[in-house]
Amino acid sequence: MKKTLLLFLPLVMFALAIISCGDNTTGSSLLGGNNTVTFTMGVQQSTNGVQFTWKPSVSVRVSKLVLGTNGFSDTITDNSNQLYTANQVWVYPNEYTGVTTGQQWQFSFTGTDSLNQSYTATASLTIP
Repeated sequence: MKKTLLLFLPLVMFALAIISCGDNTTGSSLLGGNNTVTFTMGVQQSTNGVQFTWKPSVSVRVSKLVLGTNGFSDTITDNSNQLYTANQVWVYPNEYTGVTTGQQWQFSFTGTDSLNQSYTATASLTIP
């Protein structure tokens, strides 16, 4: 029984790393005053590829997210005016294929915080 568990343990750990919020990198930006917003990035498996997850350090509205890697770039415009709660993991429905372990992705968030102060914050993520 122990041998069987030892064989499957690495596979389970790998699967968890891929589908969990692999939040290994954050980015930050200075808001109007001394407030700082940071985003913790992650990745999760989706139907046809992967989706990127993000967790803001403070409650924010996102008006635009630009993400990319190695010559690829995508812009997501968010007109919902939704207030994304601090320290909660969020994900847009966009799916990305061709995402591989070790890739470096960059993210640039633009929007306002819960006090309506503008921010631009950057973050990066190395795919686990």
